[in-house]
Amino acid sequence: MRLLCFLCFITSVYAHKTYTTVCAVEVDAPAEVSDSIFARFVQDFQQSPDALFNWALYGTGQQDDEEKNAFLLEYKETVYIPEKEYGRITVDVVIPGLTRFKDIVLEGRVIDEKKPVVYNQGLCADSLTMSDIPNYNRHFDIDVNYSGKLLEHGFGNIYIIPKDSVHSVFLMDINIKYGWFFNLFITKKIYKNSVEWRVNRYMNNLKKVAEELYAEDQSL
Repeated sequence: MRLLCFLCFITSVYAHKTYTTVCAVEVDAPAEVSDSIFARFVQDFQQSPDALFNWALYGTGQQDDEEKNAFLLEYKETVYIPEKEYGRITVDVVIPGLTRFKDIVLEGRVIDEKKPVVYNQGLCADSLTMSDIPNYNRHFDIDVNYSGKLLEHGFGNIYIIPKDSVHSVFLMDINIKYGWFFNLFITKKIYKNSVEWRVNRYMNNLKKVAEELYAEDQSL
């Protein structure tokens, strides 16, 4: 069964005041290894969320190229609330030279469930071919608590897809609708430089750790 053709991309569309982004990275490690890495992400999210900034979210606060830093994220606190089964991240969003939005609270859950890939054929249809792929869908949703100024909603899915016995793919799709102020501020160019870049960095962080773990296992 042919599962995947060329896969290494990130692309977005904007419609109805909402951005939809799809990102995929090929991993030089089997799906079981990639799956274990996201299981680690879920575990850290639930038990020690601050640890995520040492690997999965490492380097996502700002870019080295200052001209592309339309806004910066200054992470302040990360906690998990087990009785409500959600995590809470507190950040300052800084628009250099303009303003600072303090103590923006993002509250979200990571739901681990198995279901088939639902692929948006409107995005990069020429780059992706799938048919009845058995996979784990790591689904997460994010609820935002900040007066509607940052996001109206944000949610997404992560899929770990087997390609062959020694390769797999991380595929992520996200859906973001900004609050009124940020919807005016964030142009498509800013979105590409700021949001797509962070998504791509996060996905490549997962890829790096998965490949390191597989290489370490192979050397034993």
